[in-house]
Amino acid sequence: MKTFVAVLRGADHIFEFVNDAHKEAFGERGLIGKARADMFPELNQQGFAAAPRRAFETGRTVYMQSKAADFDVMPDGLQRSRRLDISYEPMRDAKGEVTGLYVHGRDVTTIGDHPLEARATSAGLDALSDAELLTLHLYHGTLDTDAAERAEYLLSRFGSLRGVLSASIPSLMQLAPEHLRSTSRSLSASTALNLKIVREIGRRVLFRRIASRPVLASSSTLKAYLHGILAGEPREKFMVLFLDKSLRLIVCETLAEGTVSHTQVYTREVLRRAIELSASAMILVHNHPSGRGTFSTSDVMMTDAIVSGADALEIEVIDHLLVAGEEVVSLVETRGGPPRGRRAH
Repeated sequence: MKTFVAVLRGADHIFEFVNDAHKEAFGERGLIGKARADMFPELNQQGFAAAPRRAFETGRTVYMQSKAADFDVMPDGLQRSRRLDISYEPMRDAKGEVTGLYVHGRDVTTIGDHPLEARATSAGLDALSDAELLTLHLYHGTLDTDAAERAEYLLSRFGSLRGVLSASIPSLMQLAPEHLRSTSRSLSASTALNLKIVREIGRRVLFRRIASRPVLASSSTLKAYLHGILAGEPREKFMVLFLDKSLRLIVCETLAEGTVSHTQVYTREVLRRAIELSASAMILVHNHPSGRGTFSTSDVMMTDAIVSGADALEIEVIDHLLVAGEEVVSLVETRGGPPRGRRAH
Protein backbone atom coordinates (compact mmCIF):
# COMPACT_ATOMS: atom_id res chain seq x y z
CA MET A 1 0.00 0.00 0.00
CA LYS A 2 1.32 3.42 -0.91
CA THR A 3 2.37 6.10 1.52
CA PHE A 4 -0.06 9.00 1.81
CA VAL A 5 0.97 12.63 2.17
CA ALA A 6 -1.27 15.52 3.19
CA VAL A 7 -1.30 19.03 4.61
CA LEU A 8 -3.45 19.69 7.66
CA ARG A 9 -4.72 23.28 7.69
CA GLY A 10 -5.61 24.79 11.04
CA ALA A 11 -7.69 23.55 13.94
CA ASP A 12 -10.65 22.69 11.68
CA HIS A 13 -8.79 19.57 10.56
CA ILE A 14 -9.14 20.04 6.82
CA PHE A 15 -6.76 17.73 4.98
CA GLU A 16 -5.43 18.67 1.57
CA PHE A 17 -4.07 15.45 0.07
CA VAL A 18 -0.83 15.84 -1.83
CA ASN A 19 -1.11 12.47 -3.56
CA ASP A 20 -3.87 9.97 -4.33
CA ALA A 21 -2.68 7.22 -2.01
CA HIS A 22 -5.26 8.13 0.64
CA LYS A 23 -7.89 6.55 -1.59
CA GLU A 24 -6.09 3.22 -1.34
CA ALA A 25 -5.56 3.72 2.38
CA PHE A 26 -9.05 4.72 3.45
CA GLY A 27 -11.38 4.42 0.47
CA GLU A 28 -13.32 7.19 -1.20
CA ARG A 29 -15.94 8.07 1.44
CA GLY A 30 -17.11 10.65 -1.08
CA LEU A 31 -13.90 12.62 -0.66
CA ILE A 32 -12.06 14.29 -3.53
CA GLY A 33 -8.92 16.25 -2.78
CA LYS A 34 -9.92 17.32 0.73
CA ALA A 35 -11.31 15.61 3.80
CA ARG A 36 -12.38 16.66 7.25
CA ALA A 37 -11.17 14.67 10.22
CA ASP A 38 -14.76 14.31 11.37
CA MET A 39 -15.38 12.09 8.35
CA PHE A 40 -13.52 9.49 10.43
CA PRO A 41 -15.05 10.03 13.90
CA GLU A 42 -14.08 6.52 14.96
CA LEU A 43 -10.41 7.48 14.61
CA ASN A 44 -10.83 10.54 16.78
CA GLN A 45 -12.41 8.34 19.44
CA GLN A 46 -9.32 6.11 19.24
CA GLY A 47 -7.00 9.03 20.00
CA PHE A 48 -5.98 10.13 16.51
CA ALA A 49 -7.05 13.76 17.07
CA ALA A 50 -4.69 14.16 20.04
CA ALA A 51 -1.48 13.89 18.00
CA PRO A 52 -2.11 16.75 15.52
CA ARG A 53 -3.51 18.91 18.34
CA ARG A 54 -0.29 18.36 20.30
CA ALA A 55 1.80 19.23 17.24
CA PHE A 56 -0.15 22.50 16.80
CA GLU A 57 0.18 23.42 20.48
CA THR A 58 3.86 22.54 20.98
CA GLY A 59 5.20 23.39 17.52
CA ARG A 60 7.05 20.07 17.50
CA THR A 61 6.77 17.07 15.22
CA VAL A 62 4.61 14.34 16.73
CA TYR A 63 4.91 10.70 15.71
CA MET A 64 2.44 7.85 16.00
CA GLN A 65 4.08 4.50 15.35
CA SER A 66 2.14 1.32 14.60
CA LYS A 67 -1.03 2.97 15.90
CA ALA A 68 -4.05 0.66 15.85
CA ALA A 69 -6.94 1.96 13.74
CA ASP A 70 -10.34 0.26 13.58
CA PHE A 71 -12.57 1.73 10.85
CA ASP A 72 -16.35 1.42 11.13
CA VAL A 73 -16.86 1.13 7.39
CA MET A 74 -14.35 0.30 4.66
CA PRO A 75 -14.78 -0.53 0.98
CA ASP A 76 -14.63 -4.16 -0.10
CA GLY A 77 -11.09 -5.48 -0.15
CA LEU A 78 -9.74 -3.09 2.48
CA GLN A 79 -9.13 -4.19 6.06
CA ARG A 80 -11.11 -2.49 8.80
CA SER A 81 -8.43 -3.12 11.43
CA ARG A 82 -5.15 -1.49 10.46
CA ARG A 83 -1.82 -0.31 11.86
CA LEU A 84 -0.62 3.13 10.79
CA ASP A 85 2.59 5.10 11.06
CA ILE A 86 1.84 8.85 10.92
CA SER A 87 3.94 11.93 11.57
CA TYR A 88 2.68 15.51 12.00
CA GLU A 89 5.34 18.13 11.23
CA PRO A 90 4.52 21.81 11.95
CA MET A 91 4.57 24.26 9.03
CA ARG A 92 5.39 27.88 9.87
CA ASP A 93 4.85 31.25 8.24
CA ALA A 94 7.41 34.05 7.93
CA LYS A 95 6.78 35.05 11.55
CA GLY A 96 7.41 31.54 12.83
CA GLU A 97 3.75 30.87 13.63
CA VAL A 98 2.42 27.35 13.07
CA THR A 99 -0.08 27.56 10.20
CA GLY A 100 -0.51 23.88 9.39
CA LEU A 101 0.93 20.41 9.61
CA TYR A 102 2.70 18.32 7.02
CA VAL A 103 1.28 14.81 7.41
CA HIS A 104 3.16 11.73 6.27
CA GLY A 105 1.62 8.32 6.86
CA ARG A 106 1.70 4.74 5.73
CA ASP A 107 -0.15 1.54 6.44
CA VAL A 108 2.19 -0.93 8.19
CA THR A 109 -0.45 -3.64 8.66
CA THR A 110 1.11 -5.90 6.05
CA ILE A 111 4.73 -5.65 7.20
CA GLY A 112 5.88 -9.23 7.55
CA ASP A 113 3.45 -10.48 4.91
CA HIS A 114 5.67 -10.25 1.82
CA PRO A 115 6.32 -13.76 0.39
CA LEU A 116 10.05 -13.06 0.14
CA GLU A 117 10.19 -12.48 3.89
CA ALA A 118 9.21 -16.09 4.60
CA ARG A 119 12.02 -17.34 2.35
CA ALA A 120 14.53 -14.97 3.90
CA THR A 121 13.52 -16.09 7.39
CA SER A 122 13.65 -19.82 6.66
CA ALA A 123 16.58 -20.02 4.21
CA GLY A 124 18.51 -16.83 5.01
CA LEU A 125 19.05 -13.67 3.01
CA ASP A 126 21.85 -15.28 1.01
CA ALA A 127 19.22 -17.53 -0.58
CA LEU A 128 17.67 -14.51 -2.32
CA SER A 129 18.82 -13.33 -5.73
CA ASP A 130 20.01 -9.75 -6.20
CA ALA A 131 16.62 -8.81 -7.66
CA GLU A 132 14.75 -10.42 -4.76
CA LEU A 133 16.98 -8.83 -2.14
CA LEU A 134 16.53 -5.39 -3.70
CA THR A 135 12.79 -5.99 -4.01
CA LEU A 136 12.51 -6.83 -0.32
CA HIS A 137 14.57 -3.78 0.66
CA LEU A 138 12.44 -1.43 -1.45
CA TYR A 139 9.25 -3.00 -0.15
CA HIS A 140 10.23 -2.44 3.47
CA GLY A 141 11.07 1.18 2.69
CA THR A 142 7.87 2.01 0.82
CA LEU A 143 5.41 -0.90 1.19
CA ASP A 144 4.68 -0.41 -2.51
CA THR A 145 3.32 -3.45 -4.31
CA ASP A 146 5.41 -2.58 -7.38
CA ALA A 147 8.74 -2.97 -5.52
CA ALA A 148 9.66 -5.95 -7.72
CA GLU A 149 9.15 -3.89 -10.87
CA ARG A 150 11.21 -1.04 -9.44
CA ALA A 151 14.00 -3.45 -8.50
CA GLU A 152 14.00 -4.98 -11.98
CA TYR A 153 14.22 -1.57 -13.62
CA LEU A 154 17.02 -0.39 -11.32
CA LEU A 155 19.11 -3.50 -12.01
CA SER A 156 18.49 -3.14 -15.73
CA ARG A 157 19.48 0.53 -15.77
CA PHE A 158 22.56 0.33 -13.53
CA GLY A 159 23.67 -3.15 -14.54
CA SER A 160 24.04 -4.79 -11.14
CA LEU A 161 23.24 -4.49 -7.46
CA ARG A 162 26.61 -2.80 -6.95
CA GLY A 163 25.74 -0.35 -9.73
CA VAL A 164 22.45 0.52 -8.04
CA LEU A 165 24.14 1.17 -4.70
CA SER A 166 26.91 3.20 -6.37
CA ALA A 167 24.52 5.42 -8.35
CA SER A 168 24.10 8.99 -7.17
CA ILE A 169 20.90 10.13 -5.47
CA PRO A 170 19.97 12.44 -8.40
CA SER A 171 20.42 9.61 -10.91
CA LEU A 172 18.28 7.27 -8.79
CA MET A 173 15.54 9.90 -8.65
CA GLN A 174 15.70 10.74 -12.36
CA LEU A 175 14.79 7.35 -13.75
CA ALA A 176 11.85 8.84 -15.57
CA PRO A 177 10.60 12.25 -16.76
CA GLU A 178 8.83 14.36 -14.16
CA HIS A 179 5.34 13.44 -15.42
CA LEU A 180 6.15 9.74 -14.95
CA ARG A 181 7.51 10.03 -11.41
CA SER A 182 4.60 7.98 -10.05
CA THR A 183 5.71 4.95 -12.06
CA SER A 184 8.09 2.18 -11.08
CA ARG A 185 10.85 4.01 -12.97
CA SER A 186 11.35 6.49 -10.16
CA LEU A 187 12.46 6.60 -6.53
CA SER A 188 11.67 9.13 -3.85
CA ALA A 189 14.50 11.12 -2.30
CA SER A 190 14.16 9.17 0.97
CA THR A 191 14.28 5.78 -0.79
CA ALA A 192 17.31 6.83 -2.84
CA LEU A 193 19.04 8.06 0.31
CA ASN A 194 18.23 4.79 2.06
CA LEU A 195 20.05 2.84 -0.68
CA LYS A 196 23.10 5.07 -0.23
CA ILE A 197 22.97 4.45 3.53
CA VAL A 198 23.09 0.69 2.91
CA ARG A 199 26.19 1.12 0.74
CA GLU A 200 27.90 3.34 3.28
CA ILE A 201 27.26 0.87 6.10
CA GLY A 202 28.89 -1.90 4.05
CA ARG A 203 31.82 0.35 3.14
CA ARG A 204 32.47 1.23 6.77
CA VAL A 205 32.33 -2.40 7.89
CA LEU A 206 34.99 -3.32 5.31
CA PHE A 207 37.02 -0.23 6.19
CA ARG A 208 37.15 -1.21 9.86
CA ARG A 209 38.43 -4.64 8.89
CA ILE A 210 41.35 -3.34 6.81
CA ALA A 211 42.15 -0.62 9.35
CA SER A 212 42.43 -3.07 12.24
CA ARG A 213 45.64 -4.76 11.09
CA PRO A 214 48.55 -4.26 8.65
CA VAL A 215 47.14 -3.74 5.15
CA LEU A 216 49.43 -6.28 3.49
CA ALA A 217 48.28 -8.95 5.93
CA SER A 218 44.71 -8.56 4.69
CA SER A 219 45.22 -7.92 0.98
CA SER A 220 42.08 -9.88 0.01
CA THR A 221 39.97 -7.73 2.33
CA LEU A 222 41.67 -4.61 0.99
CA LYS A 223 40.84 -5.59 -2.59
CA ALA A 224 37.26 -6.40 -1.60
CA TYR A 225 36.97 -2.98 0.04
CA LEU A 226 38.39 -1.12 -2.96
CA HIS A 227 36.25 -3.12 -5.36
CA GLY A 228 33.16 -2.39 -3.29
CA ILE A 229 33.63 1.37 -3.36
CA LEU A 230 35.01 1.84 -6.90
CA ALA A 231 33.63 -0.91 -9.15
CA GLY A 232 30.32 0.84 -9.78
CA GLU A 233 31.61 4.42 -9.98
CA PRO A 234 30.61 6.13 -13.26
CA ARG A 235 33.74 8.36 -13.30
CA GLU A 236 37.43 7.80 -12.76
CA LYS A 237 38.69 8.39 -9.24
CA PHE A 238 42.22 8.41 -7.91
CA MET A 239 42.64 7.38 -4.28
CA VAL A 240 45.59 6.90 -1.97
CA LEU A 241 45.86 4.68 1.09
CA PHE A 242 48.32 6.35 3.44
CA LEU A 243 50.07 3.92 5.81
CA ASP A 244 52.16 4.24 8.96
CA LYS A 245 55.48 2.50 9.75
CA SER A 246 53.65 -0.71 10.64
CA LEU A 247 51.75 -0.55 7.33
CA ARG A 248 48.50 0.12 9.14
CA LEU A 249 46.02 2.37 7.43
CA ILE A 250 46.08 6.02 8.46
CA VAL A 251 43.41 7.12 6.02
CA CYS A 252 42.07 6.36 2.55
CA GLU A 253 41.38 9.54 0.58
CA THR A 254 40.13 10.48 -2.87
CA LEU A 255 42.61 13.02 -4.25
CA ALA A 256 41.25 13.43 -7.77
CA GLU A 257 38.07 12.76 -9.71
CA GLY A 258 37.66 13.10 -13.44
CA THR A 259 35.58 12.03 -16.42
CA VAL A 260 34.52 8.56 -17.49
CA SER A 261 37.98 7.95 -18.94
CA HIS A 262 40.49 10.37 -17.42
CA THR A 263 41.61 11.80 -14.10
CA GLN A 264 44.24 14.52 -13.65
CA VAL A 265 46.59 13.60 -10.82
CA TYR A 266 49.23 16.01 -9.48
CA THR A 267 52.30 14.38 -7.92
CA ARG A 268 52.95 17.32 -5.61
CA GLU A 269 49.42 17.06 -4.10
CA VAL A 270 49.91 13.38 -3.33
CA LEU A 271 53.29 14.00 -1.69
CA ARG A 272 52.07 17.07 0.20
CA ARG A 273 49.24 15.05 1.72
CA ALA A 274 51.61 12.19 2.63
CA ILE A 275 53.86 14.63 4.51
CA GLU A 276 50.85 16.16 6.32
CA LEU A 277 49.80 12.71 7.53
CA SER A 278 53.39 11.63 8.39
CA ALA A 279 52.83 8.61 6.16
CA SER A 280 55.63 6.08 5.74
CA ALA A 281 54.07 4.27 2.79
CA MET A 282 51.31 4.59 0.21
CA ILE A 283 49.17 2.42 -2.03
CA LEU A 284 47.81 4.19 -5.11
CA VAL A 285 44.38 3.23 -6.44
CA HIS A 286 42.23 4.25 -9.37
CA ASN A 287 39.35 2.79 -11.39
CA HIS A 288 38.41 2.32 -15.03
CA PRO A 289 34.62 2.72 -15.39
CA SER A 290 34.91 1.13 -18.84
CA GLY A 291 36.04 -2.11 -17.21
CA ARG A 292 39.37 -2.12 -19.08
CA GLY A 293 41.75 -4.06 -16.85
CA THR A 294 45.07 -2.74 -18.15
CA PHE A 295 47.13 0.23 -17.01
CA SER A 296 47.46 2.96 -19.62
CA THR A 297 50.77 4.57 -20.51
CA SER A 298 49.73 7.69 -18.62
CA ASP A 299 48.82 5.56 -15.56
CA VAL A 300 52.34 4.09 -15.52
CA MET A 301 54.04 7.45 -16.08
CA MET A 302 52.02 9.00 -13.25
CA THR A 303 52.95 6.12 -10.95
CA ASP A 304 56.66 6.46 -11.74
CA ALA A 305 56.53 10.20 -11.10
CA ILE A 306 54.94 9.71 -7.66
CA VAL A 307 57.41 6.90 -6.81
CA SER A 308 60.36 9.08 -7.77
CA GLY A 309 59.16 11.97 -5.61
CA ALA A 310 58.26 9.68 -2.70
CA ASP A 311 61.71 8.08 -2.76
CA ALA A 312 63.28 11.48 -2.18
CA LEU A 313 61.08 11.84 0.91
CA GLU A 314 61.76 8.26 2.09
CA ILE A 315 58.13 7.30 1.57
CA GLU A 316 57.51 3.89 0.02
CA VAL A 317 54.97 3.37 -2.75
CA ILE A 318 53.97 -0.27 -2.27
CA ASP A 319 51.72 -0.73 -5.29
CA HIS A 320 49.23 0.84 -7.66
CA LEU A 321 45.91 -1.02 -7.82
CA LEU A 322 43.39 -0.72 -10.66
CA VAL A 323 39.69 -1.50 -10.10
CA ALA A 324 38.17 -2.53 -13.43
CA GLY A 325 34.91 -4.44 -13.73
CA GLU A 326 35.17 -7.48 -11.49
CA GLU A 327 38.97 -7.27 -11.26
CA VAL A 328 41.43 -5.52 -8.97
CA VAL A 329 44.72 -5.46 -10.92
CA SER A 330 48.15 -4.89 -9.32
CA LEU A 331 50.79 -2.90 -11.20
CA VAL A 332 53.50 -4.71 -9.23
CA GLU A 333 52.16 -8.07 -10.39
CA THR A 334 51.68 -6.80 -13.95
CA ARG A 335 55.27 -5.56 -14.14
CA GLY A 336 56.68 -8.52 -12.31
CA GLY A 337 58.39 -6.28 -9.78
CA PRO A 338 58.07 -3.20 -7.55
CA PRO A 339 57.29 0.27 -8.93
CA ARG A 340 60.32 1.83 -10.58
CA GLY A 341 62.35 3.96 -8.21
CA ARG A 342 61.09 2.16 -5.09
CA ARG A 343 63.76 1.80 -2.42
CA ALA A 344 65.30 -1.61 -1.90
CA HIS A 345 65.03 -3.22 1.55
